[in-house]
Amino acid sequence: MAILQTLQLLVEYCHARATRSWAPAMLVILVTFALATRLLDDYPILPDGLRSIATAGGLEAESDLRSVFEKLTDVSQQHVPGYFLALFVWGKIAGWEPLLLRTLSVFFGILSLALIFRLGRDFLSREAGFFSLVMLASLSFYNLWYLPVRMYTLFVASGLWLLWIYLRAVIHNKTSPGHYALLFLACLLFLYSQIFSLALGLGLAVYHLFFVEKTRHWLFVAAAGALASLLFLPWVSTLLTGTAEIIGGEFGDIRVLSPVETVITILSLSMNASILFLGLLALSVRQVLNKDRASLALWTILIVATAFYVAVNRATGAIDLHRSRYFVALFPLIILLLNVGLAGLSRWKLLSAGILLFWIASGLLYQRRVGADIFVRSYNTIPIHLVERHLRADLQPGDLLAGWSGGLSFAYRTPYGGVIDYYFPDDAIDIDIQHTYVLQQLDDEEISATLAERFAGYRRIWLAYELDNTARFHKLYQDALALAHARCFRDRTLTNVAIELYQRPGCD
Repeated sequence: MAILQTLQLLVEYCHARATRSWAPAMLVILVTFALATRLLDDYPILPDGLRSIATAGGLEAESDLRSVFEKLTDVSQQHVPGYFLALFVWGKIAGWEPLLLRTLSVFFGILSLALIFRLGRDFLSREAGFFSLVMLASLSFYNLWYLPVRMYTLFVASGLWLLWIYLRAVIHNKTSPGHYALLFLACLLFLYSQIFSLALGLGLAVYHLFFVEKTRHWLFVAAAGALASLLFLPWVSTLLTGTAEIIGGEFGDIRVLSPVETVITILSLSMNASILFLGLLALSVRQVLNKDRASLALWTILIVATAFYVAVNRATGAIDLHRSRYFVALFPLIILLLNVGLAGLSRWKLLSAGILLFWIASGLLYQRRVGADIFVRSYNTIPIHLVERHLRADLQPGDLLAGWSGGLSFAYRTPYGGVIDYYFPDDAIDIDIQHTYVLQQLDDEEISATLAERFAGYRRIWLAYELDNTARFHKLYQDALALAHARCFRDRTLTNVAIELYQRPGCD
């Protein structure tokens, strides 16, 4: 009993310090920043990231804003220009190395943490602000998007900024011209951040139309949003072209999420795959019945936006499990609603602390169980950029770099080339990194015969593979190479990557 009382006092002390001071929130943000930046150079660029760099002008000697818009309207009509313009500016300032470009995604991710903290603190409670910050910082799926050179952390940050500015207008009655101008800018930025910003924008519009008192202030808020939407209209025709291409099969043969699967996926990814948190979501409904305006706004936006995703996916067939990133802007809404439910348990500080720790543990377990490669293919692949950097001085014209990968397919090409072209632009050596999905369709005899034929024309062959991905294929590759080549050395200085050199007729 004494131990339990001591633990209770300790939890209450920590709870008071965490919710009454800004220092713990800053510590969470700094730790998240440190963890994200530590991994900036661990993974090769994704094909989508290569598209981002090319669209922003990073593959050209000279580029300007006009070329960014030209690439979007010619090649990437399904995208809006906000992120690419930001990447253009950042690339001009910091440089076009992927490591540096990734810091822009990290910046928006860190900004989203600060915004959800402020939003929860201003409209729910001090506890909700801090708890929401910790939960978003430890949301396993969201953490994946700090590193790709893509727009998803901007999507979340701009959505949170818009929601914060809007709720300040309709709940805190901010009626100054400056606040209306901020609302207009926040709405415009969000609309131009990602194509599915239309889902949350529609939810916000429905809430404003049906649940906000119709006054002169209501009209000014609506006018700010309407003006931003009007300035978005010039891009609609481009988006319709991109949508037509999607419907026409641009995404290929994918398993489209059904409406039920869409809802389950959204809830699973936003709750670290733990069904127990549905209880907190259900508790938040009580605040809606109690006419809490912030809770009503969050629920309205979430329901309308989810319905929009379901309708669009049925019409276009664009979203499968691997494109669950399109849902990412919904996750802060769900986290905030979870904290609305958690507020009903605020009398039991020990229980609240236990729930928060369980959330963090669920995130760690989910990441280990599912693996990042399900959603971001470059996270489980040969780090080809590190291999190229490591071998740069030793590669000779006519060499072959071979291997296999279960993640990123190096054969995939964009209109701007492939990942291999980005890291090996001079074509002095040949690259043959096979995807394990392709190899698994063949039996051992077929693989051995194919490899023997492929290796026959090369004097020097470099074999690169991950040490934790050697089952079956490692022996088949070694046996095929041993038919005519001698292994000269094996290098394991890169983390989890082995590099072997084979030569014929023997080692020099």
